[in-house]
Amino acid sequence: VMFDCGVHPAHNGFDSLPYFDDVDPESIDLLLVTHYHLDHCGATPYFVQHTKFKGQVYMTHPTKALFNMVMHDFMRVGVAGTTVLFTETDLHSTMAKIETIDYHQEMSHKGIKFKCYNAGHVLGAAMFMAEIAGIRVLYTGDYSRYPDRHLMGAETPDVSPDVLIVESTYGIAEHEKREDRENRFLGWVDKIVKRGGRCLIPVFALGRAQELLLI
Repeated sequence: VMFDCGVHPAHNGFDSLPYFDDVDPESIDLLLVTHYHLDHCGATPYFVQHTKFKGQVYMTHPTKALFNMVMHDFMRVGVAGTTVLFTETDLHSTMAKIETIDYHQEMSHKGIKFKCYNAGHVLGAAMFMAEIAGIRVLYTGDYSRYPDRHLMGAETPDVSPDVLIVESTYGIAEHEKREDRENRFLGWVDKIVKRGGRCLIPVFALGRAQELLLI
């Protein structure tokens, strides 16, 4: 089982790909993609079309729809002069091979049982629980336990895993309260607008823009 297949956001072209040479793509039966952010899904068309991978790809319905949009945008705004990792034809063929799964839907492929749970974070984001030979492995991907204006927080799986692979980017950080961050942000906006200015807010990740618009 491969969990996620993203590109490194600080690199371009082949340098951004995972170390596919360290694995045997032909031996992988399942690719489970947690969500549509590039660092978790951006290498999927390359992996599906340009390696010996012959397995199944699963993601949730919202992730598949937004994955298609993000991949088109990724191709369109690629850095000039860098290697193009995949073509429009590659993406179209990849989309045809992606199967969808609902939260809590139990599925099986080649003896591997798997299901997914709501991970919060962005629309359609999932945590995957895979069971192989009686051993349960939970892979969280990116998740958020706290609800926001357009998403519920991540849920707790109804069964305990034997192995936990957890996203830990902010594992040792203590976040400021959302209410405090929002009040500070709104204060800046209010100050600028009142003096006749305009606010330009760069948002680098799909999902964050929607949240800002709801404040």
